[in-house]
Amino acid sequence: MFGAGKRAAPKAAAAKPALPLVPAMISPDELKRGMKGYGLSVMRGTKIERFEVEIIGVLHHALPQQDLVLIRCAGLGLEHSGIVAGMSGSPVYVEDAEHGVRMVGALSYGFPFNKDPVAGVTPIAAMLPELDRKLKPLPETQRLAASPAKRTTQVRVPQLGNATMQPVALPFAVAGLHADALAMLRDEMAPLGFSAIAATSGGSASQKPTAPFEPGSAISLTLARGDVSISGVGTVTWVRGDRYIAFGHPFKGLGQIHLPVGGADVQWILASQANSFKMAVPTADIGTLDQDRQPAISGRMGPRAVMIPIQMSVKAADTGETRLWNVEVTDQPMFFPLATGVVIGNAVRVSEPVALDASLKMRLTFHLDGGYAPIVYEDHLIGLGGTAQMGEVQAKATAIAKALGHNGFKRVRVTRVEAAFVIEESRAIGFLESIRMPSTEVDVGEEVDLEMTFLRPNGVPEVIHMTLPPIPRELAGEKLVIKIGAEQTMAPERPEPARIEDILDYLRAQIPRNRLAAVIELPDKSVMFRGQRLTDLPVGVLDEISGHARATKTGKSTLRATKDMPWAIEGKASIQLMVRSAH
Repeated sequence: MFGAGKRAAPKAAAAKPALPLVPAMISPDELKRGMKGYGLSVMRGTKIERFEVEIIGVLHHALPQQDLVLIRCAGLGLEHSGIVAGMSGSPVYVEDAEHGVRMVGALSYGFPFNKDPVAGVTPIAAMLPELDRKLKPLPETQRLAASPAKRTTQVRVPQLGNATMQPVALPFAVAGLHADALAMLRDEMAPLGFSAIAATSGGSASQKPTAPFEPGSAISLTLARGDVSISGVGTVTWVRGDRYIAFGHPFKGLGQIHLPVGGADVQWILASQANSFKMAVPTADIGTLDQDRQPAISGRMGPRAVMIPIQMSVKAADTGETRLWNVEVTDQPMFFPLATGVVIGNAVRVSEPVALDASLKMRLTFHLDGGYAPIVYEDHLIGLGGTAQMGEVQAKATAIAKALGHNGFKRVRVTRVEAAFVIEESRAIGFLESIRMPSTEVDVGEEVDLEMTFLRPNGVPEVIHMTLPPIPRELAGEKLVIKIGAEQTMAPERPEPARIEDILDYLRAQIPRNRLAAVIELPDKSVMFRGQRLTDLPVGVLDEISGHARATKTGKSTLRATKDMPWAIEGKASIQLMVRSAH
């Protein structure tokens, strides 16, 4: 009988031996058909497991200045599923009695619709130099955060149609997206080179910590996280200290790039005749992706890539209920516009669905780094087919985000995005029916009063009054045309931008569809040159400007009056006005 003494302390888990700086390697020239070995990958949870490997042969110069090793795999259900999307980067080894275990490289390429688990392997010798590639200094518009003590992280499967070897696809673990938003994501990803990837729901963001990477660990690259999650999933090939290499092929081939990386918790392997893939949930950040190159991606554990917070509120006008969304999206210029548009459009589509006659008030605010004032855009949208037809929300958010990063002058970094929406089930629209003036003749210096009648969906006419500015003296004796309608259809002409401030001013001056305008085009043309509108120029100056290589624009100055309505404007009309001769 045992006494009631102190309980024995549990034995500490044996520490894993440190990896050497360079793995024992075998070159493609040493490989022989029939050599046997194994690979490492995560097929369930976060546990690294072995699958069997047999060498088939070597494809010399299959890629620019790079060989590929052809292998056949077995075990872990690969005979049933074939090569699985998400296995990119799985380290592959061969072993024999004379040399022991040596690394071949990373499983990275495959064939679509292949019945057998056959794959291409990127030789490890081609990947290792990415561990030592020096990083260029970060531009002032891009940042990395120091490693925090603690931090939590909140698919389109390849459908390839030919028999050429292609990179094993990255399954995008996507959570929190409506089916329509998911379809839009697919459409947006295609032009970026991800047309062979289908997003599959990978579950909501995980709070699980990520263990330090080791060969065979699952790795996730995050484009968005929080109430919406978008992450590509692959496998780590080799680790040296705090640095790692993975995939064995590029993510997008962008060179130096900074994306958040974490681990992944694999839920299931979905076997498919087209292409099987891992369904996985990203786990907490552990570091950053630094390099995106042909033979591999590489990065560091520790530093964190800065993410941009997006805060969204969607209010139902009839109930007053407000639904809040919080998402962080990547700061990387190629993916920031895409992710921003998708998550904002998704919030509108999901929060307050309306089947017919949806009206939406929107306000987007992009807070900017560098001392620039925010970009604020307000608009009224109408969806006669309900909120399902309000794709303009996503399009507008994407366009603003893209203009800030891809404008030809300077990338302006966004620090925070706020989006506020009010949705009601109504037809907030007015149809222009008639225009009246006290007289069709006016004197120089006289203001022009206008009375416009709009028909509303409830059948009750609504009368709107506006006043145009005084008529300039130089228009004496002129016959003018007043155009009335939504100002979006007759926006003032703007000069070509000459600096980044002109781009920002243009974004701030975007015209909502509920802005009513009365416009008179002045007869004399003006010249828009180097961001300015120039009028009343002498002939000699006009000749000088026209000789510039940078194109100039000619246009017309206008007199205009505007008024924001509580509903969108449909229809336009015009009326003639005679200016009496000056006495």
